[in-house]
Amino acid sequence: MARDYMKEGMQWLARVRSGWCTQEVAYKQGDSSYTVHASPGISRYEKSSVGGVTIESSMWDFLINADDFPAQFKPEPGDVLTMDNKQYEITNFGDDGCFRYCDPYHTTLRIHTRLLGDTST
Repeated sequence: MARDYMKEGMQWLARVRSGWCTQEVAYKQGDSSYTVHASPGISRYEKSSVGGVTIESSMWDFLINADDFPAQFKPEPGDVLTMDNKQYEITNFGDDGCFRYCDPYHTTLRIHTRLLGDTST
């Protein structure tokens, strides 16, 4: 069987990103909590109507290696992620739902959130 260089490359990239471009965050889903390594980012969404009105939106995203979670884990709207004393609620975003995979091998999750606020208040 031939080597899958694309899959190997995506796995390598996920390891490098996790080792150099992430920080620990707390992820809470129901009664379960996980400590994972995430890279924060932003997704932008733009939609134009027939009348020419354009609606723009953006959300905080977090890139997290799928291997940081238990097998069969799926983010759900209402889950909470905490980073740097700020809480983010996992929420749906456009046609993506609350997350999407960044590659066809499901190596990395892009999880969409909205800022809830500071945990120290």
